[in-house]
Amino acid sequence: MKLLTTENAKTNKGELLGYRTGILYLAPADESGVMNTCPMASDGCKATCLFTAGRGIFNSVHDSRVRKTQELARDYTAFLNQLRKDIRSLVKQAKRLGMKPAVRLNGTSDLPKLALTLCDEFPEVQFYDYTKLPRPYLRTRNNYHITFSLSENNRAAALDALSHGINVAVVFDVKRGQPLPEQFMGHAVIDGDTHDLRFLDGTRVPVIVGLRAKGKAKKDTSGFVQITGVTNG
Repeated sequence: MKLLTTENAKTNKGELLGYRTGILYLAPADESGVMNTCPMASDGCKATCLFTAGRGIFNSVHDSRVRKTQELARDYTAFLNQLRKDIRSLVKQAKRLGMKPAVRLNGTSDLPKLALTLCDEFPEVQFYDYTKLPRPYLRTRNNYHITFSLSENNRAAALDALSHGINVAVVFDVKRGQPLPEQFMGHAVIDGDTHDLRFLDGTRVPVIVGLRAKGKAKKDTSGFVQITGVTNG
């Protein structure tokens, strides 16, 4: 079973920037019934997860992600070997297309072990992820970029990440096509919806990666989605 998705809105945006991207989409949190793939997910995050947006709303996509997660839980070694096969194929595709290969192994999960294992094996591939696990700066590598994700209960960890040069993704109650706030938590806000290749954002001066609420997040009341116009430093 092929594990990496190379054709969707996120990967298509990446191709316009010269990157052939593969994303692993698992069932988030405990949706699979066999393991928790998002150990630090807040209630707000679970309720508004992108699992409910885009292609994730279709039963066939949902079932595919559950099956992949079940395969991971059943045989980690076989799953890892299939990922290696998919990444080698991606590298060949990228070369053929005159692009650079990029891989995001946590499209709807938060399991750093996969990326930390494979980024050493594929130094020519740029790996990247979002995470809610604290101290992401301890897990970054030359070819593994991590963006921390703010939720309603991890502001201290987000501030710690920023202080160590890690960008922080924040979901705002901003409609599609509308401008994001210029600053948040004392840092400049960039538009994270223009593409998904977070390693292109840089970390010399940490920034807030602004994202517009999508799917169920549009109706969030937990505090996960930040309300524009409210002072947040």
